[in-house]
Amino acid sequence: MAKYGANSLRAKTITNSIANFIIKDLRPYRIVESKEFKDMLKTLDSRYTVPGRKTFSYKIIPDKYREVKQEVIASLSKAEQVALTSDGWTSRATQSYVTITSTHISQNLELVNYVLQTRSMPESHTGENIADCLQQALKEWNIPDSPLYLVSDNAANMKKAGQLLECDLHLGCYAHTLNLAAQKALGVKAVSNILARVRRASILKSQAKLFELNYTRLIIDVCTRWNSAYDMLQRYLLMQVSVVAALMNKDLKHKDKELKVLSDDETHLAECVVETLKPLKAVTTTLCSEKTPTLSIILPLHRKLLDSYLTPAEGDLPSIVSMKALIANDLKTRYTDEQQYNMLLKATALDPRFKTLPFLSENDRFEVFNKIVQDVSVMNEKPVSVKTEPVDETTRQLPELPSLPLPAPPNDTDYHNEIIKVTDSEEAVATAPHSKKPKTDESLTLNELLGDVYVTKVEPPKSKLQRAELEVSLYKECPGIPLTSNPLLWWAENEHSFPLLSRLAKHILCIPGTSVPSERVFSSTGDIVSAQRANLKPRHVDMLIFLKKNMKT
Repeated sequence: MAKYGANSLRAKTITNSIANFIIKDLRPYRIVESKEFKDMLKTLDSRYTVPGRKTFSYKIIPDKYREVKQEVIASLSKAEQVALTSDGWTSRATQSYVTITSTHISQNLELVNYVLQTRSMPESHTGENIADCLQQALKEWNIPDSPLYLVSDNAANMKKAGQLLECDLHLGCYAHTLNLAAQKALGVKAVSNILARVRRASILKSQAKLFELNYTRLIIDVCTRWNSAYDMLQRYLLMQVSVVAALMNKDLKHKDKELKVLSDDETHLAECVVETLKPLKAVTTTLCSEKTPTLSIILPLHRKLLDSYLTPAEGDLPSIVSMKALIANDLKTRYTDEQQYNMLLKATALDPRFKTLPFLSENDRFEVFNKIVQDVSVMNEKPVSVKTEPVDETTRQLPELPSLPLPAPPNDTDYHNEIIKVTDSEEAVATAPHSKKPKTDESLTLNELLGDVYVTKVEPPKSKLQRAELEVSLYKECPGIPLTSNPLLWWAENEHSFPLLSRLAKHILCIPGTSVPSERVFSSTGDIVSAQRANLKPRHVDMLIFLKKNMKT
């Protein structure tokens, strides 16, 4: 039976399917040359010949990359505003990378996230080098550099990069901010001792099979992630009965005498630590959304943490009081920059869930919306479709109505100076002084017939500032929406009523509250740059991550 030609429709279809399998399932290129893979394809369709590894890595995958890249650039070009996030990481082969992601709100008011690039950066990750990398990305993806919004961790090199780029807003990732504050709290001596004891118990992971213990998954924390300590404690407390039984095993007890169960007081402290960190864990989880705006929820959550969850309560253990104080004091130092704080306030106000700004005074709320009016009034005008409806039937004004055509007047120079008056009496019909015959009904104008009933005055057009003030005023009067609602859906449904304000919402609400989009790439890279593919070239790493995250199935 004859083999398919390389350019036949059937061969192209199968080859494309294999490429998608490699991309989406993060398979190594060499899989196409394995005997088992070839045998499987031969069983499915013996007429198909699978291309080699180099064909996929140097032709098929790069072609897909170029195709999807153009789609991404086209999508970005339609955005009102694009915000960037950036973070660095190191592969198994100790190769340093910088990942850059973008976020914008589409024309139909949906949040769109792209992983733009994951580029090798062998040179030192200084602020200057990172700034150069970001500047090159702006050019490559045709993203305007003004206004420039960047979200990253709070590292000094990233702050320096933001300064060099003259970002209109450089925001520190709020999840990273919480991490820094929580790490200080975990340093409280009594708490760190508890963590050390629980961490020691985690060696059961390696010894459970050896001693045939009934072992269920424990978790070991990671020093750079506070939430992993929370997860470790929570899991330990959940499994405490099983852990105690395992620690009492004589073989294990003999092997490591330092393994001891927690006392009642220590267990109580561990429970209190978990309860104290629980709101921070919830906040971090909430901020990880890539479907709804997150910048607008930072201040409401920030204020709730400081005013409620981190306030010492009656009966708190001394260690818990210290934990809360350390976290609160660290958070109070954040967002002291006026530019950052004002942007957070405007984002919160433009989210219909939080637009009442209950944590501000009345004067401060007025100032926030006044700044929004100013921002709207200076935005570049774009054609918008405005649908207006009368507010009050009694004061409704109609546009000027057209008049019926007038017959040609007689050749009399004084004719145009006379006014034809119509009364309810047929006998009082007046004619022009020099007219040979009275005016007929056909010569009456619509204004003369209906002018005493309908208002025909046309108001002068409002300035942009006046329209902005009106939109903001109406927006403030609108009822709020539930906290579980998507604010972008509200804006999509009300865009026609607030054409100017909705544009500002697209500009600001696209900014993510965290650099999670960049950090999430790390989980993919763990599969792509695996131990078996540690020597994968950086350009292939970039293409595979890009396609994995952006290619539509």
